Amino acid sequence: MRSVVVNIFFASLLAMVVSPAKADGMEGWHRYQHNPYSSVPDLSFLNEKPSGQRGRVIAKRAELAFEDGTSVKFWGANLQAYALFATEPRHIKAQAKRIAALGFNLVRIHHHDSLWVQPNVFDASAENTRTLNISSMKRLDLWLEALKAEGIYIWLDLHVGRRMVANDQITWFEEIAQDGHADVRGFNFISQSIQARMLEFQRQYLGYRNHLTGIRYADDPAIIAVLVSNENDLTHHFGNRLLPDKQVPEHNQLYMSEAKAFAKAHGLSQRRTWKSWEYGPSKIFLNDLERRFFDGMSADLRKTGFDGLIAPTNFWGKMPVSSLPSLSQGSMIDVHSYGANAGLGMNPHVESDLLSWIASGQVADMPLTISEWNIGKFPVEDRFVAPLRMATLAAHHGWDAPIIYGYSQQSLNGPLQPSNWSVASDPAILASLPASALLFRQGHVRPARKTYAIRLSADALFDEEVSPNTSMALRTLYEQSAVVIELPEVKELTWMKPRRAASSAIPVEDLGQSFLDVDAGIVEADTGDFSRNFSEGVFSVITENSQLIAGAMAGHDIVLDALAVQIGQPLAFVSLQSLDSVAIEQSGDLLISFSARIQPANDDDPLFLFEPLTGELRVRAAPGLTLRDLKGNPLPSKRVEGWYVIDLEEISNLRWIRLGKF
Repeated sequence: MRSVVVNIFFASLLAMVVSPAKADGMEGWHRYQHNPYSSVPDLSFLNEKPSGQRGRVIAKRAELAFEDGTSVKFWGANLQAYALFATEPRHIKAQAKRIAALGFNLVRIHHHDSLWVQPNVFDASAENTRTLNISSMKRLDLWLEALKAEGIYIWLDLHVGRRMVANDQITWFEEIAQDGHADVRGFNFISQSIQARMLEFQRQYLGYRNHLTGIRYADDPAIIAVLVSNENDLTHHFGNRLLPDKQVPEHNQLYMSEAKAFAKAHGLSQRRTWKSWEYGPSKIFLNDLERRFFDGMSADLRKTGFDGLIAPTNFWGKMPVSSLPSLSQGSMIDVHSYGANAGLGMNPHVESDLLSWIASGQVADMPLTISEWNIGKFPVEDRFVAPLRMATLAAHHGWDAPIIYGYSQQSLNGPLQPSNWSVASDPAILASLPASALLFRQGHVRPARKTYAIRLSADALFDEEVSPNTSMALRTLYEQSAVVIELPEVKELTWMKPRRAASSAIPVEDLGQSFLDVDAGIVEADTGDFSRNFSEGVFSVITENSQLIAGAMAGHDIVLDALAVQIGQPLAFVSLQSLDSVAIEQSGDLLISFSARIQPANDDDPLFLFEPLTGELRVRAAPGLTLRDLKGNPLPSKRVEGWYVIDLEEISNLRWIRLGKF
């Protein structure tokens, strides 16, 4: 029997502070101190250790696969900023084990170069951003080796928050500098000196040899992907930085010259082509300008010997589909998406959510990764639902790598301040992360039966906004069936390969069409595996190996196939899953995850307020099972007419329990 608890260093699951909460509306809630070394269910058995032994990960049409042809899905987390360079070496191995225990098999290294992170990857004594900080690189080496040992793969960003300085020898630096530093996003697409500095860094970074192994980063098969430049595009965000009214005359002159030449070469209106804020010819031109830069950076990456996946930049910040052509030149489309809440009550007839924006980036016949997702506001009460919905929709669509932002942005040497950017010690998100990882990585939710293809002409692609904001078809489809975006042939973009869905896909040309009845209050997957009752704010999954219910459950007697729930709290989730790949009702090893609302006591310390659960769980499972906590201690339950009956008040201080043969 595999162990399903991992204890990190010296801490127990929750260190309870005796006094109950006194906050308004939270009478009876209890205060707990939660730490990034608390015990969690151990899903590390999902990982093949060490990572990298199957060779490179490659893009194989619409999926990711190892060189030996084995398909692979990644469930990942960001590790960023101070977590990278300020975590003490003695804690790095333990945290790598905990990351694996939570079910992650991919970590993205992020904010390695950002000015606000000190130390970062640059040598501060050099008074430029052209020299690597060897001490910082050695700390990254420790992380990489510890993660690899736990079967976790690595994604490296190249340019994120680097702020260039005068000593970096940037032409016309004074035009773009503020307080002695320059955010080069947007300008990099036309400035040869900025491009030269970025090329120089990626050669240094990928050419660096891990001091523990002697292997260059470029040659390490466990490093599966690089991102050329984070959240850096012209088509939607930074094209406006180059306009005549932005007081950057030298950069504007270059930009206007490029726009004029492109318009003349392709018979486009010169008056419209440079107007980056307008749809039409400008979007075609800006895609081409982006592509030229990214092609050069990618070609140089290949010269370093790196033959893994390359993402040019991200599909992010409410970008329309007219931004996809240049991104389609990478190995995959990479998306960033944040929501105001978990979207339980989102009515797809009238509004979009974080998952619909991800669906709008799925280009036909290409892999899709999501290197950043989360709830953008903290601490919304339903945030524990977001991982469950993400895992379910990712499995449904066949998305290849959801990566939460982030595991930690703070050093992992002790308790963390509450933050959505450091879920390592947010007990609300942690409560549902193992269930989400298990569901996604073991394929507990089936792929959609049908695929719908958003089919656009070149004019429709560029002449107006096409996005979840404007497309009812996309919003009402993505929770029912798979959705892909086709890219048409564009005569001005001779480098772009048209992307077509399989012949079995159902074409969608009327984006205003609704695929839900106008009075519908429920949207259901075409497999029947999950549904969302948006009129009541309830999400459910019913499959052989995973059953869960989340949302507004108070006052309802909810019965799934093998899970029945009566809960007195207004917002909660419960999941029941097989750990031994056997259907729930025959399994001898079941994981039950659950939580009501959890809120931080304040912003300055790791105290959280836990809402006690009341009510009853019933589980229909094989006879002869016993109920235990993660440490193996027996818990009270009884068996009545084939159901195990569990009183939630007797286990309300827990977040995970096991029902199995011990």
